Amino acid sequence: MHFPTQTLPPVPGYSQEARLIATLQGHHSPITTLAFSPDRCLLASGDRDGPVRIWAIASRRPGERAVIRTPGECFQALVFSPNSRTLALGSGSESGTIWLFDVSDKTPKEIALLRGAKGSLNALAFSPDGKTIAGGGDDATLRLWEPVPGFRGEPRTLLLGHARPIRAVAFAPDGRSLASAAADTTVRLWTIHRIRSSERAILPHPGEVTSLMFSTDGNSLVTACRDSVLRIWDLTTIPPRIRTEWKDPTGAHLVLWTSDGQTLVSAGGNRRVVNWDCRTGQIIAEWQLPQAVAVVALTHDGRYLARGDADGSIELLRVAEKRT
Repeated sequence: MHFPTQTLPPVPGYSQEARLIATLQGHHSPITTLAFSPDRCLLASGDRDGPVRIWAIASRRPGERAVIRTPGECFQALVFSPNSRTLALGSGSESGTIWLFDVSDKTPKEIALLRGAKGSLNALAFSPDGKTIAGGGDDATLRLWEPVPGFRGEPRTLLLGHARPIRAVAFAPDGRSLASAAADTTVRLWTIHRIRSSERAILPHPGEVTSLMFSTDGNSLVTACRDSVLRIWDLTTIPPRIRTEWKDPTGAHLVLWTSDGQTLVSAGGNRRVVNWDCRTGQIIAEWQLPQAVAVVALTHDGRYLARGDADGSIELLRVAEKRT
């Protein structure tokens, strides 16, 4: 069943300016990737020339905490583990390597190398228990790594099916399902098992999907597509179907489902950050950014946004009031 797309009018008085918290300086080339730690204390950033910088952002004066350099490498994807202690860095080069660093101290320590991919890693995700890492990129293959004692860097599982580079990946809250989106305009759902993982469903889209996320109960999936439509998929049906969809005025690069399960946040593509009521599809709040967004990250509660610029600067902005 396909529901009609809603085009929603502006709500008088709902829009306000995002509050600039800090401008972070240190990079000297365009920002390629950003990631907040789940505890909202750290921000990691990568640029086109290679260094990854880690910023302490919980204090009144956010500033640089550490720099990670890997000779000859730049990074296309970053993600923190659920406990905020480990940072995964996905190569933006042909090496197809993922570095794991312990960032719990001010001096990051390399703890593992994950190998096997061919080409740039565009998307990374930790499982909810932090034991498994999913990664996908230019070779259109989704891989799962499980760094355990005796780990030699090779993937535990290869998931084949996408025909073009993978752009986004996300675990379900129970860790037993995985979703991946690729430039082939499909989202694929996977059932994850230690013995044998398999494809569960294919969700077709009219354009490339740039971001996706499971609901907190794992029964729904939201996807942001380049056709500027947000879609919520009902995963309890066979096959999954679109429960609702609406036109997104942000042209979202990123969509986030808040932990209370009631609000979706979309950002990217222009200067707007929009909060949606998941039940009604109505816009409940909107924030205006100083400039359009190229590279963007949101904290898990959707309250703070980081935007990376072509000159290497990063702005940290507040885009929501405190959530209950």
